Amino acid sequence: MRITAKTRVRLKNTILFSILISISAQIYIYPFSSKFVLGVGVIAIGFIFSISENIYPFLIGIIAGILTAFMRSIGLFMLSSTADISIVGFIPAIIFYISYGILGTIFLLAKKNKSIVNLFCYLVCFDVISNFIEILIRGMVTISTVKVIIITALIRAFIQCIAFSVYSYQKLYIEKLEHQKRYEQLNLMVSKIYAEAFYLQKSTNDLNNIMKEAFDLYEISKSKPEFSTKALGIAQNAHEIRKNNDRVLKGINQLVENVEKTKYMLISEVFDIISDNTKRQIKEINPRIYIEFNLIEDCSIKRYYDVFAILNNLIINAIEVCNGINTINVKGQVSEGLLILTVLDNGTGIEEDILPYIFNVGFSTKFNEDTGTMSTGIGLCHVKNLTEDLHGTIGVESEINKGTKFTVSIPISKL
Repeated sequence: MRITAKTRVRLKNTILFSILISISAQIYIYPFSSKFVLGVGVIAIGFIFSISENIYPFLIGIIAGILTAFMRSIGLFMLSSTADISIVGFIPAIIFYISYGILGTIFLLAKKNKSIVNLFCYLVCFDVISNFIEILIRGMVTISTVKVIIITALIRAFIQCIAFSVYSYQKLYIEKLEHQKRYEQLNLMVSKIYAEAFYLQKSTNDLNNIMKEAFDLYEISKSKPEFSTKALGIAQNAHEIRKNNDRVLKGINQLVENVEKTKYMLISEVFDIISDNTKRQIKEINPRIYIEFNLIEDCSIKRYYDVFAILNNLIINAIEVCNGINTINVKGQVSEGLLILTVLDNGTGIEEDILPYIFNVGFSTKFNEDTGTMSTGIGLCHVKNLTEDLHGTIGVESEINKGTKFTVSIPISKL
Protein backbone atom coordinates (compact mmCIF):
# COMPACT_ATOMS: atom_id res chain seq x y z
CA MET A 1 0.00 0.00 0.00
CA ARG A 2 1.43 3.33 -1.07
CA ILE A 3 1.34 6.20 1.43
CA THR A 4 0.32 9.50 -0.13
CA ALA A 5 2.15 12.77 0.52
CA LYS A 6 -0.85 14.08 2.49
CA THR A 7 -0.85 10.99 4.71
CA ARG A 8 2.88 11.35 5.35
CA VAL A 9 2.38 14.98 6.42
CA ARG A 10 -0.45 13.96 8.77
CA LEU A 11 1.59 11.14 10.31
CA LYS A 12 4.59 13.46 10.76
CA ASN A 13 2.43 16.13 12.42
CA THR A 14 0.70 13.51 14.58
CA ILE A 15 3.99 12.14 15.95
CA LEU A 16 5.52 15.60 16.47
CA PHE A 17 2.44 16.98 18.25
CA SER A 18 2.15 13.83 20.39
CA ILE A 19 5.70 14.35 21.66
CA LEU A 20 5.02 18.05 22.39
CA ILE A 21 1.83 17.18 24.29
CA SER A 22 3.64 14.50 26.31
CA ILE A 23 6.41 16.91 27.27
CA SER A 24 3.96 19.65 28.31
CA ALA A 25 1.96 17.04 30.27
CA GLN A 26 4.92 16.69 32.67
CA ILE A 27 3.77 19.97 34.26
CA TYR A 28 0.93 18.78 36.53
CA ILE A 29 -0.59 18.76 40.02
CA TYR A 30 -2.36 16.20 42.26
CA PRO A 31 -5.51 18.04 43.41
CA PHE A 32 -6.87 15.20 45.56
CA SER A 33 -3.64 13.74 46.99
CA SER A 34 -4.22 10.68 44.83
CA LYS A 35 -3.14 9.38 41.44
CA PHE A 36 -5.60 11.70 39.65
CA VAL A 37 -3.62 14.40 37.82
CA LEU A 38 -4.47 17.78 36.30
CA GLY A 39 -1.77 18.65 33.75
CA VAL A 40 -0.84 21.25 31.16
CA GLY A 41 -0.85 18.58 28.43
CA VAL A 42 -4.62 18.97 28.10
CA ILE A 43 -4.15 22.65 27.19
CA ALA A 44 -1.66 21.61 24.51
CA ILE A 45 -3.83 18.85 23.00
CA GLY A 46 -6.93 21.09 22.86
CA PHE A 47 -4.97 23.92 21.27
CA ILE A 48 -3.43 21.59 18.65
CA PHE A 49 -6.81 20.06 17.79
CA SER A 50 -8.16 23.62 17.33
CA ILE A 51 -5.54 24.82 14.85
CA SER A 52 -4.63 21.78 12.76
CA GLU A 53 -6.61 19.64 10.33
CA ASN A 54 -3.58 17.71 9.05
CA ILE A 55 -3.47 15.33 12.03
CA TYR A 56 -5.02 12.08 13.24
CA PRO A 57 -6.62 13.05 16.60
CA PHE A 58 -7.30 9.48 17.72
CA LEU A 59 -3.70 8.45 17.01
CA ILE A 60 -2.45 11.52 18.88
CA GLY A 61 -4.59 10.47 21.86
CA ILE A 62 -3.02 6.99 21.89
CA ILE A 63 0.61 8.09 21.37
CA ALA A 64 0.39 11.11 23.71
CA GLY A 65 -1.31 9.00 26.40
CA ILE A 66 1.32 6.24 26.31
CA LEU A 67 4.26 8.68 26.14
CA THR A 68 2.84 10.80 28.98
CA ALA A 69 2.37 7.77 31.19
CA PHE A 70 5.84 6.47 30.34
CA MET A 71 7.53 9.83 31.07
CA ARG A 72 5.66 10.24 34.37
CA SER A 73 6.50 6.72 35.52
CA ILE A 74 10.19 7.24 34.66
CA GLY A 75 10.19 10.57 36.50
CA LEU A 76 8.53 9.13 39.60
CA PHE A 77 10.83 6.11 39.53
CA MET A 78 13.89 8.38 39.54
CA LEU A 79 12.51 10.47 42.41
CA SER A 80 11.10 7.60 44.50
CA SER A 81 12.98 5.16 46.67
CA THR A 82 10.41 2.42 46.04
CA ALA A 83 10.48 0.15 43.01
CA ASP A 84 6.76 -0.59 42.65
CA ILE A 85 6.08 2.28 40.22
CA SER A 86 5.00 1.10 36.76
CA ILE A 87 3.22 2.40 33.72
CA VAL A 88 0.16 0.28 34.62
CA GLY A 89 -0.78 2.75 37.31
CA PHE A 90 -1.15 5.42 34.63
CA ILE A 91 -3.62 3.47 32.45
CA PRO A 92 -6.55 5.77 33.45
CA ALA A 93 -4.46 8.76 32.26
CA ILE A 94 -3.82 6.96 28.97
CA ILE A 95 -7.57 6.40 28.63
CA PHE A 96 -8.11 10.12 29.29
CA TYR A 97 -5.99 11.05 26.23
CA ILE A 98 -7.56 8.31 24.10
CA SER A 99 -11.02 9.62 25.04
CA TYR A 100 -9.92 13.14 24.09
CA GLY A 101 -8.60 11.79 20.78
CA ILE A 102 -11.90 10.00 20.05
CA LEU A 103 -13.86 13.19 20.72
CA GLY A 104 -11.39 15.12 18.53
CA THR A 105 -11.97 12.64 15.70
CA ILE A 106 -15.78 12.82 15.95
CA PHE A 107 -15.94 16.59 16.42
CA LEU A 108 -13.11 18.18 14.43
CA LEU A 109 -12.21 21.29 16.44
CA ALA A 110 -10.32 22.79 13.47
CA LYS A 111 -13.73 23.08 11.75
CA LYS A 112 -15.51 24.35 14.86
CA ASN A 113 -13.25 27.34 15.44
CA LYS A 114 -15.13 29.93 13.38
CA SER A 115 -16.80 31.11 16.59
CA ILE A 116 -14.63 31.48 19.69
CA VAL A 117 -17.68 30.85 21.92
CA ASN A 118 -18.47 27.67 20.02
CA LEU A 119 -14.84 26.53 20.33
CA PHE A 120 -14.83 27.31 24.07
CA CYS A 121 -17.92 25.13 24.66
CA TYR A 122 -16.42 22.20 22.73
CA LEU A 123 -13.13 22.46 24.64
CA VAL A 124 -14.94 22.48 28.00
CA CYS A 125 -17.00 19.45 26.99
CA PHE A 126 -13.93 17.53 25.76
CA ASP A 127 -12.11 18.26 29.01
CA VAL A 128 -15.01 17.36 31.31
CA ILE A 129 -15.99 14.17 29.46
CA SER A 130 -12.42 12.84 29.25
CA ASN A 131 -11.68 13.65 32.91
CA PHE A 132 -15.00 12.11 34.00
CA ILE A 133 -14.11 8.86 32.21
CA GLU A 134 -10.76 8.84 34.01
CA ILE A 135 -12.18 9.39 37.51
CA LEU A 136 -14.87 6.82 36.74
CA ILE A 137 -12.15 4.24 36.06
CA ARG A 138 -10.29 5.31 39.21
CA GLY A 139 -13.51 5.09 41.26
CA MET A 140 -13.22 8.69 42.42
CA VAL A 141 -16.60 10.06 41.36
CA THR A 142 -17.70 12.55 44.01
CA ILE A 143 -19.43 15.92 43.89
CA SER A 144 -16.25 17.75 44.94
CA THR A 145 -14.22 15.92 42.26
CA VAL A 146 -16.75 16.81 39.54
CA LYS A 147 -16.72 20.46 40.67
CA VAL A 148 -12.94 20.65 40.41
CA ILE A 149 -13.05 18.98 36.98
CA ILE A 150 -15.62 21.51 35.69
CA ILE A 151 -13.76 24.52 37.09
CA THR A 152 -10.45 23.23 35.73
CA ALA A 153 -12.06 22.60 32.31
CA LEU A 154 -13.38 26.18 32.21
CA ILE A 155 -9.95 27.60 33.10
CA ARG A 156 -8.09 25.42 30.59
CA ALA A 157 -10.61 26.15 27.83
CA PHE A 158 -10.22 29.87 28.51
CA ILE A 159 -6.41 29.60 28.21
CA GLN A 160 -6.78 27.51 25.03
CA CYS A 161 -9.08 30.11 23.47
CA ILE A 162 -6.66 32.91 24.32
CA ALA A 163 -3.81 30.91 22.74
CA PHE A 164 -5.99 30.21 19.70
CA SER A 165 -6.87 33.92 19.33
CA VAL A 166 -3.20 34.93 19.52
CA TYR A 167 -2.30 32.23 16.98
CA SER A 168 -5.10 33.32 14.60
CA TYR A 169 -4.09 36.97 14.84
CA GLN A 170 -0.44 36.12 14.17
CA LYS A 171 -1.42 33.91 11.24
CA LEU A 172 -3.61 36.66 9.78
CA TYR A 173 -0.79 39.17 10.21
CA ILE A 174 1.71 36.91 8.41
CA GLU A 175 -0.77 36.28 5.59
CA LYS A 176 -1.31 40.03 5.28
CA LEU A 177 2.46 40.59 5.02
CA GLU A 178 2.74 37.87 2.36
CA HIS A 179 -0.17 39.35 0.42
CA GLN A 180 1.44 42.80 0.63
CA LYS A 181 4.73 41.38 -0.62
CA ARG A 182 3.03 39.68 -3.59
CA TYR A 183 1.10 42.89 -4.29
CA GLU A 184 4.33 44.89 -4.34
CA GLN A 185 6.01 42.39 -6.67
CA LEU A 186 2.94 42.43 -8.94
CA ASN A 187 2.99 46.22 -9.13
CA LEU A 188 6.68 46.26 -10.02
CA MET A 189 6.19 43.57 -12.65
CA VAL A 190 3.24 45.35 -14.25
CA SER A 191 5.12 48.66 -14.25
CA LYS A 192 7.92 46.98 -16.22
CA ILE A 193 5.38 45.52 -18.66
CA TYR A 194 3.82 48.97 -19.07
CA ALA A 195 7.22 50.45 -19.83
CA GLU A 196 7.90 47.78 -22.46
CA ALA A 197 4.43 48.25 -23.94
CA PHE A 198 4.99 52.00 -24.16
CA TYR A 199 8.27 51.48 -26.01
CA LEU A 200 6.61 48.94 -28.31
CA GLN A 201 3.85 51.44 -29.06
CA LYS A 202 6.45 54.06 -29.91
CA SER A 203 8.15 51.59 -32.25
CA THR A 204 4.79 50.95 -33.90
CA ASN A 205 4.31 54.67 -34.44
CA ASP A 206 7.82 54.91 -35.92
CA LEU A 207 7.01 52.01 -38.24
CA ASN A 208 3.88 53.84 -39.37
CA ASN A 209 6.01 56.85 -40.28
CA ILE A 210 8.54 54.65 -42.13
CA MET A 211 5.73 52.91 -43.98
CA LYS A 212 4.15 56.22 -44.99
CA GLU A 213 7.46 57.73 -46.11
CA ALA A 214 8.38 54.57 -48.07
CA PHE A 215 5.02 54.59 -49.81
CA ASP A 216 5.38 58.32 -50.60
CA LEU A 217 8.78 57.53 -52.07
CA TYR A 218 7.19 54.75 -54.14
CA GLU A 219 4.59 57.19 -55.49
CA ILE A 220 7.27 59.77 -56.37
CA SER A 221 9.64 57.29 -58.02
CA LYS A 222 7.17 55.32 -60.12
CA SER A 223 9.06 56.48 -63.20
CA LYS A 224 12.16 54.70 -61.86
CA PRO A 225 11.18 51.05 -61.30
CA GLU A 226 14.47 50.13 -59.56
CA PHE A 227 13.72 52.70 -56.80
CA SER A 228 9.94 52.37 -56.66
CA THR A 229 10.11 48.57 -56.27
CA LYS A 230 12.53 48.85 -53.32
CA ALA A 231 10.46 51.62 -51.73
CA LEU A 232 7.30 49.51 -52.05
CA GLY A 233 9.15 46.50 -50.57
CA ILE A 234 10.24 48.60 -47.56
CA ALA A 235 6.65 49.80 -47.06
CA GLN A 236 5.34 46.22 -47.21
CA ASN A 237 7.99 44.93 -44.77
CA ALA A 238 7.28 47.78 -42.34
CA HIS A 239 3.57 46.95 -42.59
CA GLU A 240 4.22 43.28 -41.69
CA ILE A 241 6.42 44.25 -38.73
CA ARG A 242 3.78 46.69 -37.53
CA LYS A 243 1.10 43.97 -37.66
CA ASN A 244 3.29 41.72 -35.50
CA ASN A 245 3.89 44.60 -33.10
CA ASP A 246 0.15 45.22 -32.91
CA ARG A 247 -0.52 41.58 -32.00
CA VAL A 248 2.14 41.60 -29.26
CA LEU A 249 0.90 44.96 -27.95
CA LYS A 250 -2.69 43.74 -27.87
CA GLY A 251 -1.62 40.63 -25.94
CA ILE A 252 0.32 42.72 -23.40
CA ASN A 253 -2.61 45.08 -22.90
CA GLN A 254 -5.02 42.17 -22.35
CA LEU A 255 -2.60 40.61 -19.88
CA VAL A 256 -2.30 43.83 -17.90
CA GLU A 257 -6.06 44.40 -17.90
CA ASN A 258 -6.61 40.99 -16.29
CA VAL A 259 -4.26 41.84 -13.42
CA GLU A 260 -5.93 42.91 -10.18
CA LYS A 261 -5.06 46.55 -9.60
CA THR A 262 -6.41 49.60 -7.84
CA LYS A 263 -7.63 52.59 -9.82
CA TYR A 264 -5.66 55.10 -7.75
CA MET A 265 -2.60 54.86 -5.55
CA LEU A 266 -0.90 57.28 -3.18
CA ILE A 267 2.61 58.37 -4.12
CA SER A 268 3.67 57.32 -0.60
CA GLU A 269 2.54 53.77 -1.42
CA VAL A 270 4.58 53.82 -4.63
CA PHE A 271 7.61 54.98 -2.61
CA ASP A 272 7.08 52.25 0.02
CA ILE A 273 6.87 49.47 -2.59
CA ILE A 274 9.92 50.67 -4.53
CA SER A 275 11.84 51.24 -1.29
CA ASP A 276 11.31 47.67 -0.05
CA ASN A 277 12.13 46.13 -3.41
CA THR A 278 15.22 48.30 -4.00
CA LYS A 279 16.67 47.64 -0.55
CA ARG A 280 16.38 43.89 -1.18
CA GLN A 281 18.17 44.31 -4.52
CA ILE A 282 20.94 46.42 -2.97
CA LYS A 283 21.63 43.74 -0.34
CA GLU A 284 22.37 41.31 -3.17
CA ILE A 285 24.27 43.72 -5.46
CA ASN A 286 26.22 46.00 -3.13
CA PRO A 287 25.30 46.17 0.60
CA ARG A 288 27.55 49.22 1.00
CA ILE A 289 25.05 51.40 -0.89
CA TYR A 290 22.68 53.36 1.34
CA ILE A 291 19.39 54.50 -0.21
CA GLU A 292 16.99 56.98 1.35
CA PHE A 293 13.43 57.85 0.29
CA ASN A 294 11.81 61.14 1.24
CA LEU A 295 8.33 62.34 0.29
CA ILE A 296 7.40 65.90 1.25
CA GLU A 297 3.75 65.96 0.16
CA ASP A 298 1.43 63.11 -0.80
CA CYS A 299 -1.38 62.76 -3.34
CA SER A 300 -3.31 60.09 -5.28
CA ILE A 301 -2.41 59.30 -8.90
CA LYS A 302 -3.99 57.09 -11.54
CA ARG A 303 -0.98 56.42 -13.77
CA TYR A 304 1.12 55.07 -10.92
CA TYR A 305 2.62 52.34 -13.12
CA ASP A 306 4.34 55.03 -15.16
CA VAL A 307 5.80 56.52 -11.97
CA PHE A 308 6.96 53.03 -10.98
CA ALA A 309 8.76 52.65 -14.32
CA ILE A 310 10.35 56.12 -14.17
CA LEU A 311 11.66 55.74 -10.62
CA ASN A 312 12.77 52.13 -11.09
CA ASN A 313 14.87 52.94 -14.13
CA LEU A 314 16.46 56.03 -12.53
CA ILE A 315 17.24 54.13 -9.31
CA ILE A 316 18.69 51.14 -11.19
CA ASN A 317 20.82 53.56 -13.20
CA ALA A 318 22.06 55.15 -9.93
CA ILE A 319 22.87 51.74 -8.40
CA GLU A 320 24.89 50.76 -11.47
CA VAL A 321 27.19 53.79 -11.18
CA CYS A 322 27.83 53.19 -7.46
CA ASN A 323 30.74 50.83 -6.91
CA GLY A 324 31.79 51.68 -3.36
CA ILE A 325 30.29 53.16 -0.20
CA ASN A 326 27.69 55.39 -1.84
CA THR A 327 24.41 57.10 -1.04
CA ILE A 328 21.30 57.41 -3.22
CA ASN A 329 18.60 59.93 -2.30
CA VAL A 330 15.13 59.61 -3.82
CA LYS A 331 12.88 62.58 -3.20
CA GLY A 332 9.31 63.36 -4.17
CA GLN A 333 7.27 66.51 -3.70
CA VAL A 334 4.15 68.17 -5.04
CA SER A 335 4.62 71.83 -5.92
CA GLU A 336 2.51 74.20 -8.02
CA GLY A 337 0.56 71.37 -9.65
CA LEU A 338 3.68 69.35 -10.47
CA LEU A 339 5.00 66.07 -9.12
CA ILE A 340 8.75 66.57 -8.86
CA LEU A 341 10.87 63.40 -8.55
CA THR A 342 14.57 63.63 -7.83
CA VAL A 343 17.14 60.81 -7.82
CA LEU A 344 20.54 61.90 -6.56
CA ASP A 345 23.64 59.72 -6.19
CA ASN A 346 27.27 60.33 -5.30
CA GLY A 347 28.57 57.74 -7.75
CA THR A 348 31.05 58.00 -10.62
CA GLY A 349 29.15 60.75 -12.48
CA ILE A 350 28.74 61.30 -16.23
CA GLU A 351 31.20 63.08 -18.48
CA GLU A 352 29.94 66.45 -19.74
CA ASP A 353 30.49 65.68 -23.41
CA ILE A 354 28.21 62.62 -23.37
CA LEU A 355 25.38 64.11 -21.27
CA PRO A 356 23.39 65.23 -24.36
CA TYR A 357 23.29 61.62 -25.64
CA ILE A 358 22.31 59.62 -22.55
CA PHE A 359 18.59 59.62 -23.45
CA ASN A 360 19.21 58.34 -27.00
CA VAL A 361 17.99 54.83 -27.82
CA GLY A 362 20.81 52.32 -27.50
CA PHE A 363 23.30 54.76 -26.01
CA SER A 364 25.22 53.34 -23.07
CA THR A 365 28.63 53.50 -21.44
CA LYS A 366 28.02 50.39 -19.28
CA PHE A 367 29.06 46.89 -20.22
CA ASN A 368 29.36 43.44 -18.66
CA GLU A 369 32.95 43.00 -17.44
CA ASP A 370 32.72 39.20 -17.74
CA THR A 371 31.29 38.99 -21.27
CA GLY A 372 32.17 42.42 -22.65
CA THR A 373 28.53 42.85 -23.77
CA MET A 374 27.29 46.43 -23.84
CA SER A 375 24.15 47.44 -21.96
CA THR A 376 21.01 47.89 -24.10
CA GLY A 377 20.81 51.60 -23.30
CA ILE A 378 17.01 51.53 -23.16
CA GLY A 379 16.40 52.49 -19.50
CA LEU A 380 16.91 56.25 -19.68
CA CYS A 381 15.22 56.37 -23.07
CA HIS A 382 12.17 54.76 -21.42
CA VAL A 383 12.21 57.39 -18.70
CA LYS A 384 12.35 60.25 -21.20
CA ASN A 385 9.58 58.78 -23.39
CA LEU A 386 7.28 58.09 -20.42
CA THR A 387 7.92 61.57 -18.99
CA GLU A 388 7.19 63.30 -22.29
CA ASP A 389 4.07 61.16 -22.78
CA LEU A 390 2.86 62.62 -19.46
CA HIS A 391 3.69 66.14 -20.72
CA GLY A 392 6.56 66.33 -18.23
CA THR A 393 10.23 67.23 -18.41
CA ILE A 394 13.43 65.54 -17.31
CA GLY A 395 16.76 67.16 -16.52
CA VAL A 396 20.16 65.87 -15.51
CA GLU A 397 23.14 67.38 -13.71
CA SER A 398 26.37 65.48 -13.25
CA GLU A 399 29.97 65.90 -12.21
CA ILE A 400 32.71 63.30 -12.53
CA ASN A 401 33.48 61.49 -9.23
CA LYS A 402 30.87 63.58 -7.42
CA GLY A 403 27.59 62.16 -8.66
CA THR A 404 24.50 62.66 -10.78
CA LYS A 405 21.10 64.20 -10.20
CA PHE A 406 18.02 63.43 -12.31
CA THR A 407 14.96 65.65 -11.90
CA VAL A 408 11.58 64.68 -13.37
CA SER A 409 8.63 67.11 -13.33
CA ILE A 410 5.16 65.86 -14.29
CA PRO A 411 1.84 67.75 -14.14
CA ILE A 412 -0.42 66.14 -11.52
CA SER A 413 -3.35 66.60 -13.90
CA LYS A 414 -1.72 64.11 -16.32
CA LEU A 415 -1.30 61.48 -13.61
